Amino acid sequence: MVATISGLSSSAQAASYYEADDYYAEGGLAPSEWRGEAAKALGLSGEVDRDAFKALLDGVLPTGQVLGTHRGGEREHRPGWDLTFSAPKSVSVMALVAGDTRLIAAHDEASRRALAYVERHGAATRVREGAEVAHVKTGNLAAATFRHETSRAQDPQLHTHSVILNATRDREGTWRSQEGRTFFQLHKAAGEIYRQELAAAAERLGYALAVGKESTFELAGVPETALKAFSHRAAQIEAHLAERGKTRETASAAERQMATLDTRMAKEAHDRADLVTAWRASADAAGFDREARFALMDQATARAERRTVEDRLAQQGEAEAAARAAVGFAAEKLGERQSVFGAAELEKEAGRRLMGRAGQAEVLGAIGRAAEVGDLEARTHSDRRGAEGAGFTTRQNIGDELALLRAEYRGRGMAQPIAGPVEAARIVASTVLAAEDHGHAWTADQQAATRAILASRNQVVAVQGYAGTAKTTTVLATFARAADAAGYEVRAMAPSASAAQTLGQALGLESQTLARHLKTEADRGEAHAPRREVWVVDEASLVSARDMARLLGRAEAVGARTVLVGDTKQLGSVGAGAAFAQLQGAGMETARLTEIVRQTNAKTKEAVEATLEGQIRRAFEALDAGGGRIIEAATPEARRASLAADYARLSSQERARTVVIDPSREGREALNAEIRRELIAQGALGKSAIVASVLVAKDLTKAEARQADSYGVGGVVVFTQRDQAHGVRRGEAFTVAGVDAERGRLALVGETGRALDWAPGQWGKAEAFTRETRELREGDRVEFTRNDPANGRANGGQADVTRVLNARSVEVLRSDGRAEILSLDLARDQHLRHAYVQTAHAAQGRTAERVMVHAESGRANLVDQASMYVALSRARSEAVVYTDDRGKLAVGVAERRAESSNALGGFENISAR
Repeated sequence: MVATISGLSSSAQAASYYEADDYYAEGGLAPSEWRGEAAKALGLSGEVDRDAFKALLDGVLPTGQVLGTHRGGEREHRPGWDLTFSAPKSVSVMALVAGDTRLIAAHDEASRRALAYVERHGAATRVREGAEVAHVKTGNLAAATFRHETSRAQDPQLHTHSVILNATRDREGTWRSQEGRTFFQLHKAAGEIYRQELAAAAERLGYALAVGKESTFELAGVPETALKAFSHRAAQIEAHLAERGKTRETASAAERQMATLDTRMAKEAHDRADLVTAWRASADAAGFDREARFALMDQATARAERRTVEDRLAQQGEAEAAARAAVGFAAEKLGERQSVFGAAELEKEAGRRLMGRAGQAEVLGAIGRAAEVGDLEARTHSDRRGAEGAGFTTRQNIGDELALLRAEYRGRGMAQPIAGPVEAARIVASTVLAAEDHGHAWTADQQAATRAILASRNQVVAVQGYAGTAKTTTVLATFARAADAAGYEVRAMAPSASAAQTLGQALGLESQTLARHLKTEADRGEAHAPRREVWVVDEASLVSARDMARLLGRAEAVGARTVLVGDTKQLGSVGAGAAFAQLQGAGMETARLTEIVRQTNAKTKEAVEATLEGQIRRAFEALDAGGGRIIEAATPEARRASLAADYARLSSQERARTVVIDPSREGREALNAEIRRELIAQGALGKSAIVASVLVAKDLTKAEARQADSYGVGGVVVFTQRDQAHGVRRGEAFTVAGVDAERGRLALVGETGRALDWAPGQWGKAEAFTRETRELREGDRVEFTRNDPANGRANGGQADVTRVLNARSVEVLRSDGRAEILSLDLARDQHLRHAYVQTAHAAQGRTAERVMVHAESGRANLVDQASMYVALSRARSEAVVYTDDRGKLAVGVAERRAESSNALGGFENISAR
């Protein structure tokens, strides 16, 4: 029950393949059809004509124009792409074995709407303008669709091949080749749209649905034995994976695709009547005989026919109301993480929320109504490669950005300098001389930046500095001492606990997370007099627009000055917005540090500087020339094995000075496991081991956290605030024993056996976790994954396992030198993970002698210029990159945009508002 996509390599092969299959015409349902706005523009409609299809695959248009690229005197033209929509097995059984042809029509309409979704959001072309290549959305495609009925194993499998031809018309009316990569990016979302539409249609036809995860469903009443009886193809693939020690869940996408190809049999022609007879015999043998099939079909038909006109009108009203709620939920969810999100993503998320209660027509109508009343505002959305398309922002996001910009603007010229220009120059000069006595030289821009923020008359100032420019140890440390001497209380904070801890140590101050600071300020209530305080915020690029608005708004209310410190070139906030960059663009006073001093190896420094400029090939050449290495291996397993072996060969002291980075969480865990295997093999870890249950954060958005169906049975809920009315303590953990999505309630069981009936969104604030297992041995490096002030633990803080005490507890030595015993049967001590590998976000702010980076060229959403810059700039002396293809990686990183769009549509002149 998926949408798959593949590129076509041969027009002749494609033309014969689709016509040679088993499609047929029955009950007036056409087995082939032209679809898409480009097809209409070319005069193509109705059933697919073989000759026209073959010519278009070759790039020859009915207009006489010939598409393609000429190289060496030869024309090259990709024929197109096959986007295939496959029905759930139960739908295929009821449509093809039981004979409910209504489901065939529903499948056709669902695949048509899913293809229309791809056309709206995926049709694009590449336009070269000098040295630049622009990715331009066109909104039209031509597709020849073919409905087939059998799998290669001759099981009933209702599916439609949508052959998207390599032709589209741009805004000027010129026919061009399609940009195919967008189809690969959208095909999973298109599959969800297809399933959502089919589910809604099946419900209208009278079937009940058994809804699963990730927009999957089956028709209720079709027994599992029948589904298994007609799943020979899936069994072949699973057996092939099992031979290699894999399952569908543990295998990578490439491994699943290879298994599919390796087990693929040649298609065979069979008489359809014989096939149906065989299918019905198999269904009978599986316990789903003719009587049971007809009973289920008759019940569905009767249920649909019993609906009166009034029932259908009421149902339509319910569908529209559900769609409005789903669009609201989807917009809130997406808006928490993105200031501007794509219309494609909004449609998909809303449809996923509905799952059978409404279709795309209702979703699109609800989006239109939300835009009319101002809950959504249309914006241009740019994807990672700069292709622009339809998008939206929310009323909340616009309000957040206006609030932060206005707060900064109102503070301009409203503060007394910490030190006048002459005094600031004296402070800096004396500090520079003292540093020179200890062998540390200051750069000119460090001195200028310090003088500027000391003498500033603005309530809000910024220090923008590249990674490794020593912002904290020079500029901020000097500023903090001068502010303290001038009678200000300096408060240090950062978005993450580890960054806050690093900042506090550098400034010699107590520090806290930004979230804790904001909560403390909220608890203090209204300010009655201005406070003589300076708030220093490190890693400001990681602060979302919402949190920045709250921070600056509160600082303004209490009269505190704010110093924002960060680097817009590094990774941005997980939450919506690029507030630090937006403030700079709107004219916030900003001191800039551009001279990098971290790297002790000139070639490593050259690689970092080249990455900053987007010159990725030059960066790799610098690594080749002595700044590190580039190591290529075709498969993820080979790359991880190579990296793990290299890491394990380092001495324990060298490993302590090495940061290993993988861009994804799943990749991090796979690489952690591979490194541990190497360390165990070499005897670097102890022999005695325990298997501990650990808690992994689900990272729900606030919108998701209010919904009961966001939690799964067996998961863990940890309350973050005390709720006296319900007898819940802060930090108290409960296991989810049951989920009642209709009532919006969870059945919880505490660690002492206490039962609790909880309605998320109605009372109580909590974090959600899933349970996983991790092996722990003496010598293991672990990391705490949740702030625990009561035990002095910071999220990201690390420790070494010094002893395995028994099956439920270990002794660890923390990085701060404190030893403690972890009781791994208690939830409070289960917030752990192995710490050999970090994601780029977690590594930002760290420094090491060596960095080892796993970077797959195709990870468009995770491997971009910002993440590569963060990774390479961690290293003082050596950076080693493990990839599948250095050339593809260089091209991919160079063209992927990491910038976050703004809800206001750009950097605004706030004085005009």
